[in-house]
Amino acid sequence: MSVQRCGQYDTWKSMNSNLKEDECPECSRVTSRVFKSFRTNHMDPKLYNRINAGMTPKVVKRENLPTSNIKSLNKNKNPMSWTV
Repeated sequence: MSVQRCGQYDTWKSMNSNLKEDECPECSRVTSRVFKSFRTNHMDPKLYNRINAGMTPKVVKRENLPTSNIKSLNKNKNPMSWTV
């Protein structure tokens, strides 16, 4: 079985979609994501892997966000205290 090489293409995807696989616009086969960092051929492999891992978007859910107390700190009992 020969592998068909259709070439590179750019695509926009939502955070909810599968970011690792896509469909080729020319042949409709399943493709994998390819990302090449700038000038990483002489880089330490640990740093190279860290950069590539950082390029993958992370999905954050509202329930996983840290809680904030900013609303309780801003509660002023007299909101117009400057108009005395």
